[in-house]
Amino acid sequence: MSFIGSKNNIGYAPGYFLAFAECKRETVQIEQDNSQVITMADGSKYVPAGAVIPTNDGNAKGILYEDVDVSTGAMPGSLVVEGTVYEDKLPAAINGAAKTAMKDIKVIASEPAITRPY
Repeated sequence: MSFIGSKNNIGYAPGYFLAFAECKRETVQIEQDNSQVITMADGSKYVPAGAVIPTNDGNAKGILYEDVDVSTGAMPGSLVVEGTVYEDKLPAAINGAAKTAMKDIKVIASEPAITRPY
């Protein structure tokens, strides 16, 4: 189950790593034993938004749209399977094999700097 707010107290909005709002998402089961689970001081567990699911390798299917609380077991989550993402906004760099496996996800190295007129 995803949750409103953020367990990591950073407060990112779901999909903060997307370059454009347009994307295709699918609902998938997020396992409690996922290698990207973060355990909090209170014992709760979650998989962070931006995690490559199921693993950051040639088995990659997509990128998790929002944090998913797996404290009580496997929960459904929203997975971006098509779209454009900024790699520098993800919690970990995407493995080359994962980029190849996620053929419908375009990866941009970093978000462009914003120049503001004075």
